[in-house]
Amino acid sequence: MPRIKLHELTAKNAPSGDNPISMVAHVIGLLPQGGRRVRLSNNHEMDVLREGGRSAEVSLIGDIVTITLAPGQVHGWRLA
Repeated sequence: MPRIKLHELTAKNAPSGDNPISMVAHVIGLLPQGGRRVRLSNNHEMDVLREGGRSAEVSLIGDIVTITLAPGQVHGWRLA
């Protein structure tokens, strides 16, 4: 599958199937219950949730993380 830039993503050329969408982000804040506030490469900021069951990996302010959104995921972006 060819790589699609995020700003070119439409319903017509969106990845299909069970492939999650992933992006790299910088942690800029810590939120309750393991959530993180992150900044994307386009300077947009968003809150992401902790991936369930991964308490061994702790990301702190300044860390680079990967966030994912899986098809059918109803609670938003998560740390990968």
